[in-house]
Amino acid sequence: MDIMPRHLFSHKEKGDSLNCPLFLPVIIGLVILAGLFIRLYHISDNQFLFYDEGMYLGYNRPFLDLVANNPAHDLNELGIILGLMFKTALTTAKALWFFILNLRVFVLGPESWYFARWVSAISGLATVVLLYFWSKRYFNSQNIAVLSALLLLVLPSHVFYSRLGMQEAFSTLLFLSAIHLYMLNERIRWPFFVSAFLLACVYFTNYRMIIAPVFIAFIECFKVFTAHKRLNWQKAAIYFTVFYGVVFFIGSLYGGVNLHVTFAWMFHQAQDAGGKFNPVNFLSYPYYVFALEGFIFACFFWGNLFLFKFKNYHRFLPFGIVVLQMFIFSFAAEKGARYLCVVLPFMASAAAVVIDDCWRRSPKVQIYVLGATSLAVVVMIYLSGSIAMARTDYENAVQFITGHDPQAIMVSTQPLVEGLFLTDDKQIVPCPNDLFSLMGLYKRGARYLILDPQAYISWTVDGKRFSPPLDDFLGYVIENVPPMETFPHLNNVLLTRFVLDHNEHILDSITFLSHAQSEGYGKIRIYDLGDVLAALQHAHAQGVF
Repeated sequence: MDIMPRHLFSHKEKGDSLNCPLFLPVIIGLVILAGLFIRLYHISDNQFLFYDEGMYLGYNRPFLDLVANNPAHDLNELGIILGLMFKTALTTAKALWFFILNLRVFVLGPESWYFARWVSAISGLATVVLLYFWSKRYFNSQNIAVLSALLLLVLPSHVFYSRLGMQEAFSTLLFLSAIHLYMLNERIRWPFFVSAFLLACVYFTNYRMIIAPVFIAFIECFKVFTAHKRLNWQKAAIYFTVFYGVVFFIGSLYGGVNLHVTFAWMFHQAQDAGGKFNPVNFLSYPYYVFALEGFIFACFFWGNLFLFKFKNYHRFLPFGIVVLQMFIFSFAAEKGARYLCVVLPFMASAAAVVIDDCWRRSPKVQIYVLGATSLAVVVMIYLSGSIAMARTDYENAVQFITGHDPQAIMVSTQPLVEGLFLTDDKQIVPCPNDLFSLMGLYKRGARYLILDPQAYISWTVDGKRFSPPLDDFLGYVIENVPPMETFPHLNNVLLTRFVLDHNEHILDSITFLSHAQSEGYGKIRIYDLGDVLAALQHAHAQGVF
């Protein structure tokens, strides 16, 4: 039975016209149209933001070129090619995502970089639809289901990750699918095993989700608490066995190469996290909800805390899943906002629960609930629209240089993304951390230096992210050498996302963003490498550098 009135927004104060039969369908239709437009606007552009996008797309590039130039003639040859793709994908920590991106060679060609954005966009829209069905079944409420889907459709972070060439949106679809299938039946049936397999697929798109079965355990414990049932240890044990059985079976193929790669990364990150613990960073994820999704939506989401006093505990499952994810990843060295992506559907559902509860409990304030909800959606559409309209300048920077010299060798702080826009990605090399290595690159033919916001992750003096000044020669160049060309690159919306997706120390990140516009932290600067070395030599002679 519906918890809210059958006709949402049908309450009418004297002089109101909110019960107009067309009011609700028109509003829902407009939100859907806005959401679809924002998500699909210029989705086929080769627009990328993160280092990882360049790494994913550039991986296996020579092999894909070879496949494109020598297409399979029969199923046997196709099987051999797919087998090689699968084997090479297992040498990465996100094997399933690498494998999927390699498939573009059969569809659009090896240099159709936007294929990754298509996969993300389709995954994002499918997640919105799936959330509707999950919410409707769990809450037995059409109203919460519609609200959840609409909120997720225009939720800025979900829009953002659904427009990237990264695996986040796809992982989210797999994660929600696994949870949905698991909760379909109390008994162990075929959806149970498909759920465990899909959750293992989440791990193969993001090795950090090795902890994914924790959410299954949480759901079981939550049912014990809310429904006063005994904990089904047998069901949980079988699920964990299937999940880790898939992980270790696939990871053990070809000499266990995938296990070696992924566990090496996990151990490295565990050690890295040990030296960067700061209790202030536990505020990172709560802060992201306000900073990235809009203040009103954040109030609806965190309003779940207020509703605890009504003791309707079964409605807090989505909120609990999100908070659990926040808690777990607050111990990581990097408190990246993207680690919340897999639970964004539950965040939207949790906010919908509060809106529903406020609406049905207090008829006198329904007009205010309607106003706040409408304003929250308008703000989210604005933020999401700003994301869709924003543009990066990686391609423009490369084209500027190749327009002067098509064979130019470039040194860059973001070589993997910029390399996508070169026929020969060997024309661009990573920026070194010391002047001696830079001089060596110049002697070997490098003539341009490209600096972008990535420099504030890996090249700071104190080694902390987003903690200027830059180390060694880079700090001097930024402050004293005029660039031959500058591009605006990241506007405030994209720079905020870039910083919070790489955040390790929340206070440093907030301080960095507060000075970003005045200091030009979001720009791409292009330098003539000869001029840079001449300026550094002069500065050294003067005893300045």
